[in-house]
Amino acid sequence: MTGIDERGQAEIVATYDAVAQRYAAEFADDLAEKILDRALLSALAEMVRLAGVENRIADLGCGPGFEARFMAELGLEVIGVDLSPAMIAEAQRRHMGVRGLEFQVGSLLALPIADASLAGAIAIYSVIHLERAGRALAYAEMARVLRPGGVLLLSVHTSAVGFPSGSIRRLEEWWGQRVGLDGHFIAAEEVAAGLEQAGFEIAARLERGPSTAREFPSQRVYLLARRR
Repeated sequence: MTGIDERGQAEIVATYDAVAQRYAAEFADDLAEKILDRALLSALAEMVRLAGVENRIADLGCGPGFEARFMAELGLEVIGVDLSPAMIAEAQRRHMGVRGLEFQVGSLLALPIADASLAGAIAIYSVIHLERAGRALAYAEMARVLRPGGVLLLSVHTSAVGFPSGSIRRLEEWWGQRVGLDGHFIAAEEVAAGLEQAGFEIAARLERGPSTAREFPSQRVYLLARRR
């Protein structure tokens, strides 16, 4: 850890380690219902392939690895990174033998990936547990590991009933487990500005509400950005 957001990082690990098995079981088929998510992930995969340089990408904050597997099955080489060892264990167990797919424990604040070594990356709701300073560092790390022209798909929750942009939802119980985790609702404009400051250009933006009954009833934004 880097000194930024250390308490929050410890809470992320403790919370997701506690619920990893249940989380993976509950959301194993979640991506099949998310038409727009699959379309955006497929678009990023096509952009990586058309660039023609390399096809290695990362799933940053991969959880049990469902998006990472989807991308690997589209023909990309994928490394999934997550702070929670239990989540990485679930990902390794569930996707053992999938070609072009590997998983590693690591922090968004200090990614275990070499400079300019990736053609793309996805970060699906993975920065929502970070404070503003932590998010800025995570964006800088994403820029560091992407080569110039590399593409990033990043999503966050922007608001929900009773939780406007800029507010925090504290989670202290999850599936019967006592946890402690903050979830930040982040304005789309703030995320875009943070990415641009880190060295990205915003290529596309999509906003949506919940698309399945299992999703938290929030508004959210997906930003497709290119590394300058």
